[in-house]
Amino acid sequence: MLSTAELSDLLHGRAAVFDRATVAALFDDPAQLGRFIPHGGHSAMWAPLFARGLVLGTVAVWRTEQPDAFDEQDVDLLTEIASRSALNVDNARRYLRERRSVLALQQRLLPQPTTDSPAAETAGLYLPAGGGSGISGDWYDVVPLPSFRVALVVGDVSGHGLYATATMGRLRTAVRTLADLELDPTELLTHLDDGVQQLTVESDTESPVGATCLYAVYNPITRECALASAGHPPPVVVRPDGTVKVIDVSPGPPLGVGGMPFETTVVDLEPGSVLALYTDGLVEREDGDVDGALRRLAENLAASCGPGLPLADAGRAVLSGLGDTPPRDDIAL
Repeated sequence: MLSTAELSDLLHGRAAVFDRATVAALFDDPAQLGRFIPHGGHSAMWAPLFARGLVLGTVAVWRTEQPDAFDEQDVDLLTEIASRSALNVDNARRYLRERRSVLALQQRLLPQPTTDSPAAETAGLYLPAGGGSGISGDWYDVVPLPSFRVALVVGDVSGHGLYATATMGRLRTAVRTLADLELDPTELLTHLDDGVQQLTVESDTESPVGATCLYAVYNPITRECALASAGHPPPVVVRPDGTVKVIDVSPGPPLGVGGMPFETTVVDLEPGSVLALYTDGLVEREDGDVDGALRRLAENLAASCGPGLPLADAGRAVLSGLGDTPPRDDIAL
């Protein structure tokens, strides 16, 4: 049986030393004994992984070849190792819990993945980052407008975690409210920029709120699409004949910078065209070659978008073209 002193050490997060006979007395089944005591084991130390009031596990160390039993110096060393390990395990556990919560919140804030309106059929895909940087504030939206028109939105809030996701939700709501006023893309981004500057004033954080956004309005009657960008990557269009083009949109400043105008670009989009809006995680590469990434994106879209192929399948094909390496940043498409 364990002594009162040994139990006290374990309960207070300190390692305790046991001999083989003490450990053997804990097991009635000899088969179990062989699983816990290694061959030749004669002296053991157990230490709890104790962090923030929780026991997350234990560490057991046996001495098999060296004849001396563990001493107080060994106890101090294992206690320190277990204490630091427990904090790391608990931090990882808390991070995973927060990541799951933020991802669930973000997914609830995004619209339905697919929509079908008189103006356009749409499909949205979201791929969270896999590099441990946390969930960010990427979003997309589809807003029906009067006269069969439709607004298409994609944006990216800087930063990661719950704050970025909450800010994304506020911006998405603001865009929908401004879209209902039937503002043109330039006016809408101007008002949205004012709102982001106000968020920075109201924020308790020292870092300003930053975001990029692309807002487009498609009119199926005139077959024209009006676009304006606030520091966001340009969209790509695949024509019905299979040709592909990166639309030359004046990027404008990111939201929250202020003091600089936005510019609306109008392009013709005949029926059957595929317009791809995305966040920068899709074209960011370690080598910094954004132009090369844009060319590869255009090629992947041209190969993936064909007559009769569902948009969601085309989007998944584009994302699968990124390879097996998890993206460093979230991707919305």
